[in-house]
Amino acid sequence: MECDVLIIGAGPAGLAAAIYSSRQGLRTVVLEEAVIGGRATYAHMIDNYPGFPEGISGAELISRFAKQAEKFGSIIKPGEGAKEIKVLGEAKEVITANERYISKALVIATGLRQKKLQIPGEEKLLGRGVSYCATCDGFFFRKKKVAVIGGGNEAASDLLYLSSLAGKIVWLVGEEGITADDSYLAKISEIGIEPLTGVRVVELQGKERLEGIVIEKGGAQEKLEVDGAFIAVGSVPTVEILRRAGVEVDEKGFIKTGGEMETNIAGVFAAGDCTGKSHQVVLAAGQGAMAGIKASAYAKMKGLKTG
Repeated sequence: MECDVLIIGAGPAGLAAAIYSSRQGLRTVVLEEAVIGGRATYAHMIDNYPGFPEGISGAELISRFAKQAEKFGSIIKPGEGAKEIKVLGEAKEVITANERYISKALVIATGLRQKKLQIPGEEKLLGRGVSYCATCDGFFFRKKKVAVIGGGNEAASDLLYLSSLAGKIVWLVGEEGITADDSYLAKISEIGIEPLTGVRVVELQGKERLEGIVIEKGGAQEKLEVDGAFIAVGSVPTVEILRRAGVEVDEKGFIKTGGEMETNIAGVFAAGDCTGKSHQVVLAAGQGAMAGIKASAYAKMKGLKTG
């Protein structure tokens, strides 16, 4: 399939880029390996996005992004993940399991993937009491005891969401401490959840399902009996395939970009969490808009003819 602008990733950055490129009449295709909206979809409530003083759920906000992009003609393809990328030539080529896409301009908005604890029991019990997504799986733990692991905004958002479902919540925070925004912490304090800080999660235990969490603090270990564990310890860039294609990344794996979201390769732009510059929906959307504008200008300059 040929298009003018090809976008990898249908999160806030990718969808914003699609709105701007398709609005200019350019044939725009958005590939998304997993869920449209990425991590933003799972946000229980977003109350700092301009225009929504009462707040809006991540799922609803992303739905509006997608509808707006499609209104202008963008083609969004969920479940279509890039397997190979070739960007060093005049045409930008992305190969998926189902299709080969050719474009003059490429926008990378691959976001981040959830970090893992890398401890015994984590893989075995995934989906059996262990989850990386509270809004996906929280319903299954109504009136039960759960633990939220992590001290950042994702963990705080999970706590607030689960507070209306779970019977009891244990908040486990590692040595890195609490880094969540004050607005989250004020709400958490209101509902009376106190963190257990400076702990190291050693093991997730259970035969068929999660039965408990082994933690260590001050050299002593103890087991906490819980029905569920929600892991929210941060994210890392999903750029391995891009690095192989020649796109430059920094020492942390984030894509290097200039002031107009350009990468080291002409016609290739990047936006959103994969650049390490956002981690907020409004910033990702702004970067996506810039990338969409510049990618459109580049595609027009190259004059790719599409039907």
